[in-house]
Amino acid sequence: MMVRADVVIIGCGMQGATMALAAARSGLKPVLVERDRIASGATGNSYGFIHGGLRYLQTMHLGRWRRSRRAQAWFLKSYPDLVRPLRCIMPLYRGRIRSPNAFRILAAAESLLSGAAGDAPRLSPPVLLSADDVPSEYPIPRQDLAGAAVWHDLVVPDMKALLLAILSDAEVTGSALIEEAEVRDVMVVNDRVRGVRIVRPDRSFEEIATSQVIVCTGSWTLPNLAGGEPASTAVLAFNLLLDAPFPLDAALAVSEIPGRGRSYFLRPYEGGTLVGTFYRAAPGASHPEVEPSDVAAFRKSIERALPGSALASAPVRRVMAGLLPDRDGTGRSLSTEDVVSTSGPAGFCRMLGTKLTTAPLLSFETAAKLWPSRAQGTA
Repeated sequence: MMVRADVVIIGCGMQGATMALAAARSGLKPVLVERDRIASGATGNSYGFIHGGLRYLQTMHLGRWRRSRRAQAWFLKSYPDLVRPLRCIMPLYRGRIRSPNAFRILAAAESLLSGAAGDAPRLSPPVLLSADDVPSEYPIPRQDLAGAAVWHDLVVPDMKALLLAILSDAEVTGSALIEEAEVRDVMVVNDRVRGVRIVRPDRSFEEIATSQVIVCTGSWTLPNLAGGEPASTAVLAFNLLLDAPFPLDAALAVSEIPGRGRSYFLRPYEGGTLVGTFYRAAPGASHPEVEPSDVAAFRKSIERALPGSALASAPVRRVMAGLLPDRDGTGRSLSTEDVVSTSGPAGFCRMLGTKLTTAPLLSFETAAKLWPSRAQGTA
């Protein structure tokens, strides 16, 4: 007997899981197909931050700040046992972009905007440490150190457990969750979606009848699914899990030039230290292939950011990689705009969310557009 589903969702990262939840709250019964295992892609290999948008106030991008705050509140309310606050510390230096005065302005803007929006405090407000209060355990450059910015974001200790909880709430369990199976074809009749054909690891084929297919595979999107434009796959992103303990239960932001340039974050993870994120252009890539030269380049960056630190030379326990979309296909700039496309046959939709944090918002907004008479839940 052919399996039937109200909607088939392809991809079981955060976007696919929350889209399944949005569909379920719209009264639909979704089936989710994942070509690998849950949390095996960019979501599972991410740094795990659910941030509140403080970073966006540096450029006064108020829309993205507000959106991140809403999304962070959703995770905190919906899955309080599967996320936790994590203290984040960024050293500040005299005469640099990241200075105490710049952070004071940022913190004041956060407080003012939160009050104007009527937001109740969710996590501890940002504070400024003096140079003497910056933990001595952190192996950071001390020359011209003027203090440190401190704020709290949410972190996901176990991404797979969070995704499974979301799927359970969406009732995507048992036969409704198909792992290690790849969608090879979307069946179309008279320009309307009629089903999908999947292939199992044993090379056997199976068909699922449905009138709605939603592709949530991010930059892994295959170009041959019902036509249309594939997502860009031009940025390789990866984190390193170092086989060395991190000194404190907090995250540390460092950069190769103290107080300026790209920040790398370090935090405790599985008894080691998680460092991320490193980006490299990968135009045309279909898999996140990290070369030894990529790891070497990242390690050099860590050595420059933490001169003389034992962390810089610690063995690499695991490389955690994924593919992310970029703005222009060159792989030099990450995309920041979510994309939802319904081009192609009726019933076919592609979603490309650019942020783990705001994936639930995008899913519920998409559900409201796809099924306006059904949509009940909001993020």
